[in-house]
Amino acid sequence: MIILASSSPRRKQLLSQLGLEFEVISPQLHEVIDPLKKPQEIVVELAKEKARSVRKKCSESDIIISADTIVVYKKSILGKPANESEAFDMLSKISGKWHRVYTGVCLLVDNEEISFYEVTKVKFRKMEKAEIEYYVRTKEPLDKAGAYGIQGLGGVFVEKIIGDYTNVVGLPLPKLWKILVDRGLIDLSGFEKGTKRETAKQRQ
Repeated sequence: MIILASSSPRRKQLLSQLGLEFEVISPQLHEVIDPLKKPQEIVVELAKEKARSVRKKCSESDIIISADTIVVYKKSILGKPANESEAFDMLSKISGKWHRVYTGVCLLVDNEEISFYEVTKVKFRKMEKAEIEYYVRTKEPLDKAGAYGIQGLGGVFVEKIIGDYTNVVGLPLPKLWKILVDRGLIDLSGFEKGTKRETAKQRQ
């Protein structure tokens, strides 16, 4: 069984797009960000800790997938805002500017840890103060790194993106898919056979 070690509904939705059956177990972890570490090191380490915290609740044969996302503006790490005031400050910082989104992913397969990270550059258009205040009042920014959700209302403020969109949402699907396929955790041959059978039915 595949286990998604995340309480994020966005990651659950993204993983569902791969057509896999999985269960969700929320990791019990107090996230601590070390500002002295590189962003990619932070997200990979937190993803590992999340996966490890869930391992004890699973069987040895389960495959655990976890992830962690942060936003970086210049050298400042923007995690989840603690309140509306902090969300307003974060959005004001990235308004009209480029920032980077890092997501670290960890897979526990048998006794092996497989980890990687993805980074995407995002450009926000210049936001009016009233727009930021309105967006903060929707509460959408409060549980998201960088205080915005690109898949929600926050997407209207995004001017440009360079890289993987799913990474900004919280789970870089292209890299994750490749690992799952390379490790034989997704049976492409079976899918292809199913497709051929469907084609045969259509011909009849």
